[in-house]
Amino acid sequence: MALAIKAIPTLYGDAARRFHEMADETERKYDQCPKRDITADPRYRAMRRILERSAITY
Repeated sequence: MALAIKAIPTLYGDAARRFHEMADETERKYDQCPKRDITADPRYRAMRRILERSAITY
């Protein structure tokens, strides 16, 4: 028994423009956030210690 293929929703007109503007705004906001230093995270340091003690190469 074959399964029906569902249509992929597609945006047109004003909805597509609004979605594109929102996506661009979100990307601009993300670029302006201060980046976090992951190496200062205690979980990151614990992971590095575990990898250094193991035979796993990374």
